[in-house]
Amino acid sequence: MKILEFYDGTKTYMYPNMKLATPEVVLADFPAILAFKHVVETDENGQVLFAVENFSAMRTRFNIDSELSDDDALTAIQNIMNTESAPEPVYDDTTRIADALEDLVVLNMPDEEA
Repeated sequence: MKILEFYDGTKTYMYPNMKLATPEVVLADFPAILAFKHVVETDENGQVLFAVENFSAMRTRFNIDSELSDDDALTAIQNIMNTESAPEPVYDDTTRIADALEDLVVLNMPDEEA
């Protein structure tokens, strides 16, 4: 589950690589984070910082109604992110040919003696 929260510049997180993401480190890594409202994606306990994104850009990307409050918009974005399904794979001619060639290779492999 993706958990979103507004970044306020006071909390220490941990990056996925296990390094501490103190407010000073996050500011150094993302210089615009305090100039504009940003959202962080965290784990369920709010400890690991997986992603940082500009809030306005997220509202645009997810087509969130501008009439919604920031908190309601954040909830709507989180709901969308947690319900989106992965796109169906596209099987074009190249994929079909590659699959057929793989099958032929397997079928033409010599039998192993037991």
